[in-house]
Amino acid sequence: MLIQIYFFITGATIGSFLTLCIDRAETKQSIIKPRSHCSNCQTILKPVDLIPIFSYCWLNGQCRYCHQRFPPTSCCVELVLGILYLHVFTVTFQPLKLFFQLFVVTVLIYLSLIDFKQTYVNGYFLGVLGILGLSFQFTILNCMIFLALMLSVFSSFQFSNLIKGFGEADFELVFVFIILSRLQVISSILCLASTLCLILTLCFPHLHARKIPFIPYLTFGYLLISA
Repeated sequence: MLIQIYFFITGATIGSFLTLCIDRAETKQSIIKPRSHCSNCQTILKPVDLIPIFSYCWLNGQCRYCHQRFPPTSCCVELVLGILYLHVFTVTFQPLKLFFQLFVVTVLIYLSLIDFKQTYVNGYFLGVLGILGLSFQFTILNCMIFLALMLSVFSSFQFSNLIKGFGEADFELVFVFIILSRLQVISSILCLASTLCLILTLCFPHLHARKIPFIPYLTFGYLLISA
């Protein structure tokens, strides 16, 4: 039981760190300085205010000092990544593969957050996932897909530009999913991603007032198929 709690807490803590990195990148601040603070009153937050999930719930989602409400994004990411870490631990039995799967999940959540906020991702992360996936599943097809992925990541040519409707890095992420899983499941991943995107767009039209970030939906489809 303790080991399960450990993986959940680890996932939640990393989720908190990812949101910090993204928020600091948006404001062009270092992730080290200044210390975590309220963006409204600028008060330095105490360690008890920074406990993943717990602090947000305990403080009712607001600053202890000025009562400014915090967006629920960080808490949601902490909860999701904590659950994903716990799930990966329960279904993976080889230590090396466990580390690999946790890394993949972490990078996918990070890319999803970046795409959701900026509709832009660093293709080098996709290259890293492709290399790791190829090391675990080395086949002729995967080698060909990997070469196409590297061409798109490390050159000005991008496959996403060839198909109308695909955003930057969407097609390249599909390449990564082929390497990580298998070609046969890609249609299911795309179907799940498109369905969820359509449902949320119809139910919450204000959610995507600008360009639709599709990487979060692709990630959802992949994680659901891989569960």
